[in-house]
Amino acid sequence: MTIFNWFKHLVLRQQRFTVILILLFTAVTIKLITLYVDANMGEGQWEQFKIDHHCQPQVADNGDRRLSWQCDDGDRYYRWRQQR
Repeated sequence: MTIFNWFKHLVLRQQRFTVILILLFTAVTIKLITLYVDANMGEGQWEQFKIDHHCQPQVADNGDRRLSWQCDDGDRYYRWRQQR
C-alpha cells in the first residue's frame, strides 16, 4: 500500500465518520424540535384539562414553587412549563 492509497483510505474513512455524525446530529435535532412543538401544542389543552378535572397545584414545603398538579381523576401531573 502506497502512501497515497493510505491517505486516500484515511480521507474516505473520515468522510464516512463525518457523514454519520452529521446524520446523527440531524436526527437528534429533529427529535428535539418535535418534542418542543408537541409540548407547546399541548399547553392550550392542558389549561382546559385543569378546569375540567379541578386540578390543584401541589407546592413545595417552602411554598415557592409548584411541583405538580393533583387532579380529580386520581393522577398527578408534572408540567415542565409550570415549574418556574
